[in-house]
Amino acid sequence: MKMKNSPILLAILFTLLALVFPFIAGVIIAVNNISSLSSICLIQFIAFAVGVLVTLWIMKKSKFSFQDFGFRKFKAEAWMAVIVVSELVAFLSGITDKDGFSAQYVLILFLFVIAVGLYEEFIFRGLIFKYLSAKGLKTAIIGSSFLFGIGHLENLLAGHDFLLTLLQVAFAFLFGLVCAEIVVKTKSIIFPIAWHASHDFIAFLTDQSEPTVLATSLYIFHCLVLIGLAIYFWKALFPKKAVMNIKNTESYV
Repeated sequence: MKMKNSPILLAILFTLLALVFPFIAGVIIAVNNISSLSSICLIQFIAFAVGVLVTLWIMKKSKFSFQDFGFRKFKAEAWMAVIVVSELVAFLSGITDKDGFSAQYVLILFLFVIAVGLYEEFIFRGLIFKYLSAKGLKTAIIGSSFLFGIGHLENLLAGHDFLLTLLQVAFAFLFGLVCAEIVVKTKSIIFPIAWHASHDFIAFLTDQSEPTVLATSLYIFHCLVLIGLAIYFWKALFPKKAVMNIKNTESYV
C-alpha cells in the first residue's frame, strides 16, 4: 500500500515525529546531567525550533499549500473570551517560587512555548488533521485529538505523577478536540497556535511540580470548560437538522 494512500499510517508517523525532538532534548539533558532550569528550557527550545523547521519543510513538500494547512487570518469571536478567562483563572492561582525561577528563565520559557505551540499545532492540527480529512471531517477532528492525547503518555517516562499524567492526557484530548473544531470553524490554525503557547506559558509559570489539590482542581476546571466548548462547536459544525435533511433527501432518491 502506498503511503500517499494511507492517511492513518501518515497520522501515526507524524505523531511519532512529534515525539522525536522532545526525546532528543531529554536525552541531551539526562546524559549531561543538566539541572539548571534556564539551560533545560534552552535545550528544549532549540530542539522544538528544529522540529518546527522540519515540519515546515514537510508541509512545503506535501501536495497541500500552506493555506490548506490553515495559514490564514481569522476574525475575533465571542467564544474566544471564554478561553481567555479560563486561562486567566489558572494564571491567578499564583506564580511558582521554585528554585532557578528567574527573569532569564521566563524569557527562554517564552521562546520555548512559542516553539512548542508551532511544532505541535503544525503536526496535529496541520499535517495530521489535513491528511485524516480524507477519511472525513469527524474522523480528522477525533483522530487528531486522540493521537494528541496519547502522545502525552510519554510524560510517564519522564517520571511525572501518574494521576496528573492521566489528567494531562484527558486535557490534551479535549484541548486537541476544541482546537481541531476551531480550525474547521475559522479555517485557520493561528488561534490554536496562540492558545497553545499561552496555555503552556501559564502552566509552566504556575507549575508547583506536585499533585496538589489546587493543581488537580485546575485540570478538572479546564476539562469542564473544554467539554463545554467541544459540545458547542460540535453542534455548530454538525447540526442535527442538517443530518435530518440529508436523510430525508436520500429517502426520495
